[in-house]
Amino acid sequence: MMKNLMIILTLFFNTMFLYGNVNDSISYDIDEVTVVGFYNNSFTTSETITKEYLNKKNICQEPSYILAEQPSIMAYSDTGNEFGYAYFRIRGIDQSRINMTLDGMPLNEGEDLGVYFSNIPNMIGSVQSINVQRGATSLQNGTSGYGGSINFESVKLSSPQYTNIHINGGSFGTFSASAEFNSGRIKKCGFYGKITHKQSDGYRDFTSNNSQSAFFKFGININDYHSIDILSFTGLSRNGQGWIGNTKDEIKLNKNANGCVKSEDDRFLQSINKIAYKGFLSDNITISSSLFYNFLDGWYDFDVDNFNYRMLGEKTNTSEVLRYKLKHNMIGGNIAMKWYINDFTLTSGVNGSSFNRSHTGLTNLTADNILYSNKGYKNDINVFVKSEYDNDVVHLLGNVQYRHADFDYKGDVPFEKINWDFINYNLGATFKVNSSLNIYTTFAHTNREPTRTDMFGGEDNFIGLVTKQHETVNDVELGVKYFTNTFKINANLFYMDFANELIFNGEMGKNGIMLKNNVNASRRMGIELSATYQPLSWLSFTNASSLSKNQIIDENGETYKHTMSPNFMMRQSIDINYDKFACGFVFNYRDKMNVDLLETFILNESIRCNAYASYSFKYCTVKGEVNNIFNATTFSNGIKSYTGENLYFIDAPFNFNIGVNVNF
Repeated sequence: MMKNLMIILTLFFNTMFLYGNVNDSISYDIDEVTVVGFYNNSFTTSETITKEYLNKKNICQEPSYILAEQPSIMAYSDTGNEFGYAYFRIRGIDQSRINMTLDGMPLNEGEDLGVYFSNIPNMIGSVQSINVQRGATSLQNGTSGYGGSINFESVKLSSPQYTNIHINGGSFGTFSASAEFNSGRIKKCGFYGKITHKQSDGYRDFTSNNSQSAFFKFGININDYHSIDILSFTGLSRNGQGWIGNTKDEIKLNKNANGCVKSEDDRFLQSINKIAYKGFLSDNITISSSLFYNFLDGWYDFDVDNFNYRMLGEKTNTSEVLRYKLKHNMIGGNIAMKWYINDFTLTSGVNGSSFNRSHTGLTNLTADNILYSNKGYKNDINVFVKSEYDNDVVHLLGNVQYRHADFDYKGDVPFEKINWDFINYNLGATFKVNSSLNIYTTFAHTNREPTRTDMFGGEDNFIGLVTKQHETVNDVELGVKYFTNTFKINANLFYMDFANELIFNGEMGKNGIMLKNNVNASRRMGIELSATYQPLSWLSFTNASSLSKNQIIDENGETYKHTMSPNFMMRQSIDINYDKFACGFVFNYRDKMNVDLLETFILNESIRCNAYASYSFKYCTVKGEVNNIFNATTFSNGIKSYTGENLYFIDAPFNFNIGVNVNF
């Protein structure tokens, strides 16, 4: 099936340029060569983070901490600071259940649906905008947008020509440097390139990060109606491991404590590549297609004695260090066509990918001592139709998607291939009351298959199937958007009803990935607020808050609290932008939250205050930030050992970063 899809896409690329029956009044710009619009249902509960804001905030930190400035999103890391392995949750839902794309190209890998930004450092520095949508969605290329979707739009090639050099440094041995060049449009072509180096010791012991990346993009207008983009993003990273927490007693003795040991580290090379085409077939029909290839090769180490002691409570003396070697290939593509008929728009398309990953376990880090070898295979294909009606009064949307996914496994024990077939759909309406006020509502029905870790119970080599049940969500959203010159607000009510939801159970698998259990019924409901008040041209107040109730329902109708799902979160900032000077103060609050299903491990509330400032000269900008100004002791993540011990991940105390951007 996937082979046939690749053949179709190849033929499509070779034949599209034969079309020439178009209206002469139409022209096409390089920077529009993107399939974002075909997959993004963003007219409701979405926020767009602009390049202007990203330039102000980016210090080469992980994207999770930029995303956490939006309502209902919280970030955490293995390292304690904002560099190295960092993650995020939307409405308490982990990022393996969030669809993430770069210009519509899926970033989630096929087996465990993870995205490790550490492997592709400083991606934020090469994007034009980030669109964050909360709630279930169904039109993405790649995994289901079960808890939300995030699309990173790559930098535009139509910008004026520029060259930038960025240098940042700060606490815990943090340093980063990057250089970028954008040619702007030169006749029919454009080129962008960026190289980055960054490093950090991490706040927690042995959680260092040393990484490099190169991002290139080339675009060309074949003629006024057909354009092509080529994108390549490659990263090389080496990290110390920090996926095991510590007891509070250990942290009292050493606030930098790490449950992992110095001998456990990793090295990964990842390369993401894409060629995309877009063109006009007539004055009311556009067509878009792309092919992509995602490659990863690397390893991470696992100290058996340390795991046995930390997680099992057993003292052993094997001196055995395992090396988990991973290598994956993911190839895919998509075709989408869009028809404009007066106020109606109809979009239809096909997305597909084929993924394989080899897993090799080595003892004592030598290639001669192979403990096991296996390979996982994942195919994913979906067909969708989306219709919209948009006029001065109302915007209506309806879409339906058929999605097929299958997983197979070749190892030392028999495995029966698993198939899933889903029908996902969305309905939505926005009522344009006047130029300042919109009221919207949506309903989404989305299904999602379990990951390899969910099915294998955290074992890297298959010993028995834990679950193959898929999970389902019905999501209802109702909101209002109000905009004036001084006041902007987006308030949103949501109700998410789940069947067979996979919920973090508080434990960590031997592969370093959180373990989940299916629960029969659960729900998440609440209100989200994003508001900005600007009483003066140079002064603004911004609030991003969420208040929610997150429950698990057992067979008897009794309710329990969700894990890793705080009831209340708030981010309040005061920002000043006066001529070439900018500064701000940020207050962050997170309510307490459960770590395990039995409610025996609760992380206390977190209060952290940050500040930033910048000043722009003619050719350079100097900026700095101070985090955790009042040196609060907070914990943003935790796990349970297999013996029931509570293990904490501490956040960094007071820290700072200073940077200089030089523009030519």
